[in-house]
Amino acid sequence: MKLICFLLLSFTVFSQEKYRISGSVKDAKTGVGIPGASIYLEGTTLGTQADSAGNYHVNRIAAGRYRLVASFVGYKPSIQFIEVRGQSKVLNLTLEEDNQTLDEVRVSSTRDKTWEKQIRIFEKAFLGDSYNRKEVQILNKEVVNFEEDDDGLIATAIAPLTIENQSLGYKITYTLDRLEKTRDLTSFRGLARYEIIRPTSSKQEKRWEENRKEAYLGSLSHFLKALFDNQLEAEGFNAYLLKPGIQNTSAGKRGFFFDISTNRHFPFQAIDLVKPYRDTDLYFLDTQNAIELVFNQRRVLRPVFPDAPYPYTILIPKGLVLLSASGNLMDPFSLEMRGDMGRIGMAELLPLDYIP
Repeated sequence: MKLICFLLLSFTVFSQEKYRISGSVKDAKTGVGIPGASIYLEGTTLGTQADSAGNYHVNRIAAGRYRLVASFVGYKPSIQFIEVRGQSKVLNLTLEEDNQTLDEVRVSSTRDKTWEKQIRIFEKAFLGDSYNRKEVQILNKEVVNFEEDDDGLIATAIAPLTIENQSLGYKITYTLDRLEKTRDLTSFRGLARYEIIRPTSSKQEKRWEENRKEAYLGSLSHFLKALFDNQLEAEGFNAYLLKPGIQNTSAGKRGFFFDISTNRHFPFQAIDLVKPYRDTDLYFLDTQNAIELVFNQRRVLRPVFPDAPYPYTILIPKGLVLLSASGNLMDPFSLEMRGDMGRIGMAELLPLDYIP
């Protein structure tokens, strides 16, 4: 069993009208602009680099709630939640020097056999269980450092990871905060910037579009969007609420998925679970019961249940579970994912502004 938590941060779309964010990025101490600084909306394809004077602008932003990130080598990232609604915004940003990062920029060109073994474990934990190694690669693995003990492996990085995903057509710059892997748990968190790779042919473009749609179908975002729209069955999901205390994938070995007489789970209506959250445009899941589900549009060779040969997942609420109307989870650690969704890594994650 594997449990994995992703960083799917605040991204709530209110309308299709587009806006603009502009301003400057300066050194907090000197007040001088920082040319080449990256400014982006976390987890999306929306971003840019500051010009020679440190000025920037990001266009075509749909109204919504985002996490704006400004970063540059040798500086601590600036992170702030923003809401774009009704008008464009001017935001002037400052970055503080990160002395620790400056001291660590020297990276060894050679690594020992222990590190080689650790990086293979890291790639599988970070990128996922079933990605194509020829098409998805971390281009600068050497920036990753490890700590290992009897409890597991901890990975950090002294510079942003550069991931080239030729399967989905994205270049991802990922500022890794921490990855932890134990026998039962894999979790990581960080800041992701997506850039669309320009296809070299119409055939490649079509292939990427098909792969992106395939990655979306059956994903957590797909499930949450279907739940919000009260369209679970129409979108290919069968879901039940588990009885308290039953939240392990081994539960399926004691019965059949669609058999509620086992007293393991019970049906629910999506409209009874999704409730408005205070005076916001967000919603919350009004249950502390775990949700077990299958995506019946895809089959697997070794199903958990004999009557449901489909990808199987258990979602376990961990406190307040907030989500947007577009199916994005506000706090990635508010839901634990066990089963098939828990095996998905960065190689299969789509940007938050992806529209199927």
